[in-house]
Amino acid sequence: MDLVLHIGSGKTGTTSIQQFLKQNRSRLAQLGTLVPREPGMGRHVKVGLYIKPDEDLRRRLTWHGMEYSSPAEFREDFRTRLSAEIDESGLSRVLLTDEGVYASNEEAVARLRDLVADVAQSWRLVVYLRRQDEHVCSNYQQKVKAGCVERLSDWVLRDMTVLYDYATRLSLFDRMLAPSELVVRRFERESFVEGSLFQDFLDAVGIDVPSDDLDQVPRRNPSLDAESVEFLRLLNLHRVEDEGATADQVDNRGFLRILMKASSGPTLTLPEPLRDAFMAQWEESNRAVAKNFLGDGSGQLFRAPRKAQGTTPEQRLDPERLPHFFELLELPEEIHAPLRRIAEREARVPDPV
Repeated sequence: MDLVLHIGSGKTGTTSIQQFLKQNRSRLAQLGTLVPREPGMGRHVKVGLYIKPDEDLRRRLTWHGMEYSSPAEFREDFRTRLSAEIDESGLSRVLLTDEGVYASNEEAVARLRDLVADVAQSWRLVVYLRRQDEHVCSNYQQKVKAGCVERLSDWVLRDMTVLYDYATRLSLFDRMLAPSELVVRRFERESFVEGSLFQDFLDAVGIDVPSDDLDQVPRRNPSLDAESVEFLRLLNLHRVEDEGATADQVDNRGFLRILMKASSGPTLTLPEPLRDAFMAQWEESNRAVAKNFLGDGSGQLFRAPRKAQGTTPEQRLDPERLPHFFELLELPEEIHAPLRRIAEREARVPDPV
């Protein structure tokens, strides 16, 4: 059996790709490729859970909901069930997709190697890479949705080598997994086959069918505008400061669909000096990826210019806009005053230089 393993990275259309695969599971099986159900109906989250160290696994809410007595029992059951589904399909090609694999440490990658060697004779690894300055802004928005209280200009100063030193990350997978093929794609529309992410993905994984012949799916995880992101951050601050919540562990899912429908302004980006400094960290790594993994002698990893239209570096919410969000989200009146106090305080913070 031949295996295709799509590991992201995250924020490169992975959710849309996974929903596209889910929607077309039966048709893809007719074309000879199994998209298994056992690892997950859309994202194959159990693959990422399978390879995590025991302590990391035990900290996951998903793990506690599965009711296994030990990580070893979970892994054995998953491997058995996955092998059975592959055998019962009668297909000789399997596609797994989980962006949770991308940032794995060496212990996890070694466990992944053991898993794929158990079920496959050869494997192709597919990775999409996005401009780091655009990815970090998209990733920050995702963090705010989950409870981040830092401003983007502060959060971006964290050590993000694991995510954005693409050459080191790809070299780790190449060395430890030794895939038959390592397919690296630029996540930029100008580089997609026929300008389509789905067509590009089908080409990357080796499925010879026009994407238009398959069922289409709507775009997933659309971006919030900068104003909505800042309101969510202020709401996170209120929950942490006034309600005792833990930063980065806030559930905002009840508000996201409403905010996404109402978002119409520019999206948040880094101020130009910070953006330049952030990208400078990865110049050498990006050049190595272009040359060593894409065969591009120019050393230019990303071809599309920086996205400027429809963005703003200003992370600020005018307190006078609070009534709009109070009404939109139907927030109880008792939190209006503390939220206004926080909004007024944060609005006085000077812009980053």
